[in-house]
Order: sequence, then C-alpha cells, then structure tokens
Amino acid sequence: MKVVSIGDLVVDYYYKNGKLLGINGGMSSHNIVANLSNMGVCTASYGVCGDDPQGMIAIKSLSDVGVDVSGIDVKNEINTRCFHVSYTDTDGKLSFSSKKRCAFCNNKKWYEESMIDKNKIINNLNSDDILIFDNLNKENQYIIDNTKNIKMLDLGQYYELDNYTDNEVVSKLNSHFDIINLNERVEKYLLKRFKLKNLTDILSLLNSKLVIVTRGKKGADFVFDNILYHKTLDVISEETDSTGAGDAFFSVFIKEYIDNNFAISKEFIDDTFKKAVRLTNKVVKKMGARGHINNLYKIKKKDDYCTCLNFDLVVRKKIKRCNININNLEKRVLNAVNSKAYDELKQVDFKDLDNCLFIGTGGSFSAAYFASRVINNLYGINAFPLLPRDVKYRNNSKVQKIILFSYSGTTKDLITATEDILSDKKIIVTKSQKQKVVMKTGINKSNIISYQSASNKSKERGFLAFEGVLSPASLFFRLYIEKSNLNLNISNFISDALEYWKEYFKKYFKENKDKLKKMLVFKNILNIFYGDYTNSCAFDLESKIIESGIFNAILHEKKNFSHGRFINYENLNNKFNIYFKEKEISMYEKSLLDYLHNDTTIIIESRYNGILCEFDLLVASQYLIYYISNFLDIDASKPKYSDAAMKIYFYNGEL
Repeated sequence: MKVVSIGDLVVDYYYKNGKLLGINGGMSSHNIVANLSNMGVCTASYGVCGDDPQGMIAIKSLSDVGVDVSGIDVKNEINTRCFHVSYTDTDGKLSFSSKKRCAFCNNKKWYEESMIDKNKIINNLNSDDILIFDNLNKENQYIIDNTKNIKMLDLGQYYELDNYTDNEVVSKLNSHFDIINLNERVEKYLLKRFKLKNLTDILSLLNSKLVIVTRGKKGADFVFDNILYHKTLDVISEETDSTGAGDAFFSVFIKEYIDNNFAISKEFIDDTFKKAVRLTNKVVKKMGARGHINNLYKIKKKDDYCTCLNFDLVVRKKIKRCNININNLEKRVLNAVNSKAYDELKQVDFKDLDNCLFIGTGGSFSAAYFASRVINNLYGINAFPLLPRDVKYRNNSKVQKIILFSYSGTTKDLITATEDILSDKKIIVTKSQKQKVVMKTGINKSNIISYQSASNKSKERGFLAFEGVLSPASLFFRLYIEKSNLNLNISNFISDALEYWKEYFKKYFKENKDKLKKMLVFKNILNIFYGDYTNSCAFDLESKIIESGIFNAILHEKKNFSHGRFINYENLNNKFNIYFKEKEISMYEKSLLDYLHNDTTIIIESRYNGILCEFDLLVASQYLIYYISNFLDIDASKPKYSDAAMKIYFYNGEL
C-alpha cells in the first residue's frame, strides 16, 4: 500500500520585497504526499512535468523527501507549470499575492488542461493504493470514476465546478471520497449553489465518511455521522507564511486514518486534530508550503536568462536523517532514562515471576533481548526474548508477564501475536502517548510504560531505530545498576559511553581508510560474531545492516562457529567481519581471533564485562552503523524500499 498524489507538477517561486528567495515543488496533492513521506508513510506521485529546470526541481523536491517519483512523466513538448508567490513586508507583517506570471519579466509558464496520461496512471496503480486529488478536471475525474481505490480530496477551488450542472457536480463529488477537505471559500460556494443550510447538509450531498473545513486561526469544523464537531485553536502561533498549512493539516488526518484501520470516531477527530495543529504550527513558521520539510531550493540567474526561464541550482550540503537522529540521541536517551517511565518499571514485580516473555521486532528486538538478560541476571527467572511469531506458536499458559517493546506503542505484529493473552499480563514499553496506545490496543493505561515527557516529545524519523533501541534498554540498565548496588551514575555512564564510541569510531574510520575501503564495499558480505555479553549489539547491528540494504549479514555465535560454520566462511567471497568482545575473553576467543585475519576484521572491544559490556556495546552499535553510512555517503535511516516490499511492511492481517 502506498499513498499516491495525482496531477500535473507545479513549481512555486517565492519572492520577498521584490527579491527571489528560492523555489520548491507545489500543488496540494503533491504537498500532501511530501508531508506523509516525511512522517514515514510509503508514497508516490503520478503526474507530468516538462523537461526543463523547473521539472527537475519539481521531481527533486519530492524525491528528496522520500516520495517515489518513478511514475512521473517528463515531456519535451511542455513547460512545467510555475506559480509565483510574492510577499511584501509592511511594518513586520507579510502580505502576499500569487500569480501565474513571473514577478520579474511577466512571463507565464502555465497550461490549463491537464497533461497527465490517465490510462497509464490507472495501469500503474495497485488495488490497495490510496489516491489523493486536489481538483476535479476531466483526467482526474476519469481516474476517480474508473478505480475502486480509497480516495481523498483536498478541494481548495470551485471555479471549475461552474462549468457543470448541479447533477454533474453531485455526480463528481458524491460517494467517491472517504475524506474531503474544504476551505471556507468552497464551503460557502456549495452552501449557496445547492441552497444548503449547514455543513451537515454538505456531508449528505457529498456522502463521504468525513468532511473537514479548515478555518485558519479560527480552527476547523468536522462532520462525521451527521454530527458537527467544532474545534478551536488553544494557542495561535506567529505566522511567517501560512502557505501549505491546510495541506499539512489534511496529511495528518490521512496518516492517522490509515493507522486507525480506516475508522473514524469522535475520539479519532479529537486526537488527530491536536496532532494536525502541532504540525501546522511548524508549517506557518517556515517560508513555503514545504519549508518545514525541506528548505527552498536556492537558484542563481544564468546570463541572459530570467530565472523563470533558466537557472543554476545552488547545491547545499545534504543533511541526512541518520545524522539528525544520532545528534539527538544523547538528549533523547537521557530524557527517557530519567522519566517517570523508570518509576513505573520499578513497580513491575519481576522477583515473584517464573516465566516472562520479552517481545520486540526490528530494532526493538535488541532492546527486548537486553531487557531479558537484565531481568534474568537480577532475579534468575526464565526470561525469554522472542519475535512476535515465536509467541504465536508456543504454549503460553505458564507465562505470567509479557513485556512488549514498540516505539510507536501500536506495532501490529506485537498486538496480533499476543491477542489471546490476557491484557493484564501485557506491558508495553513505548515512546508514544499512553492515551493513543490505550485507544488503539485496548491495554490498560497502568500497563503502559511511556518514556515520553514534556522534554522528550521529539521523535526520530526513519526506518532504523537509534533511540528506539537505546531508550528502552537504558530503563532496564538503570534497574540493573540500582538493584545491583553499583556505584554508578546512570546519566554519566550513558553520556560517557556515547561520547567514547562517537570519538572511537571517528578516529578509527579516519586512521583506517585504506583498510575500510577494501572492506566496506556495497553488497559485500558482513560476518558478525557474537556470544557471551555481546548478543544485543550483534542482533541490533545485523538488523540495521539488513534493513538499510548496505550489506548482506551473517550472524555467527562464537563457539558454534567452530562446529563447521568455518567451511562456509572460507568459501565466501568479498567478506569482512565485525567481532564484538568483552574486556576479558577466553582462550578459545583468542584462538578464534587469530583465525580471523586482522585485515578483514573490525574488533570492537568494550571497556567492561557482563551486563555493563552488553549495554556499552549496544551504544557502540549505533555509532558503528552511523560511521559506516557516513563512510559510504548514504542515509542509512532512509533506505529505498520497493512497493512490493512495503506491502509486507504494512501487512496487518493474521501472522
């Protein structure tokens, strides 16, 4: 499943007091998928643009935020549509005008009739794709009428409706869209044209699940199940530019609608409105409809050309999502370990348990594994780290507690795998808001341990977890330190470990460039050696390496390797090794390290033994993948997944 925007691409030029600030992609439907992609949703744009510099920017502006642009047609015979937005600063207040003509030379690069290939788009759609439209031109209407996909409409203009009879307008709008987003202009138009009394009548006319009317600083109205809900803004943010606020607002409702399994309720509207307002508060503080996602592209004039005709792109240094997540890691982990979540974790009476399961998937499995080791070490109970499907196919009648690790708190695999187990046995460790988790899982609020706090609301974005691994692990690590009466300050230990491994790998990658160039070749085979107190980091690194698509990775338990696995190892081509080790190792490990050639092995040695080593190397794993991705100049947090892959990623059925 992916969310698809449909329509001709547009480039927006932004001017202030007669000076060109920059350009970016535009058009509501494409703005919406840009927002959704930035939220981690699988997206694509199907449209058309010209084979000109503006077309390059229109495509780049989507591709740079992770939207699949392979379905965009580039045509030689047309110019890319351009829109020009001019701002005038008067006594600190911005007023703006928007035109289809260049503010400098009055040139117009616009065409009226859509150039999209409707049949080609229909052929490229999958049945579970969700379609986004922002107008009802003939080509769009053909796609709307000839597909059975879930559809959304963001209708900000009504002029094209004047060309149709009342019956034709009703036919274009009625029963086609799950959610329709209107502004006040379109609302007034529909009320007047069809002699309707209120917004509830509009819902009856459109026959959608939900109709939204955005009212700027006055809030928004929602009609669902023939009931009107009016929502006001508690806090009104200072505006730099309101362009794109409505698109961002609608995008939040689309994402939450998908996450809520396409169900709408009063609680859904209340919760989603708050999230949408938080996003729009960010949007209005930036210049441009997508300024909160990616800054305006800077361009410079070519000799003898106006910038609306030709230009050179000023290339900025690319900021990787992986870098952002790593740079915020210390703050997020320290906020988590010192949050109320730790007090709640201490209330779990592990010492009176015999059997406890620790469940996670992806990066969260490493946190689950680490937690199981801590609890077993402290209390000697049977603490089993498992993947979700492992739970589904075992006898759990003697299990007394299940600890679920989920960054979002609502990971479908975890909920489905444990649906036959009593809710009071389940505890969720999450970054998400408790109320959201309660609403989507049905688990009691008292059984949700959330490390979100007033100072810890920002979330890491991307498919690879850094905070999602270390933050929950740090809660159990603190429990270990305090229950073991170790004379350690948890915050200082974490900060020291983060700084140590950051500087360690910074130096290592600088001093071993030649060795690493031979080893870190895209699609090489990585062997990861684990055992003793290095398991959590090995599972984490393997997960990150595989999910980022950089290398193929094979896990080897150190002693099990000696029982014949070396035969396969010796026959591998283009291999290299990561060897995690405690401070003190056995004679067997010394022999194993002699066997593994130094020129193909990176040895990562902790300064500690036991559980301290386990946590220390879990920190090391985060920085290792970070420096590998920097060395290869890729953004490991934003791999490119195919549509087929995303279908299984978003799978919500039985396990």
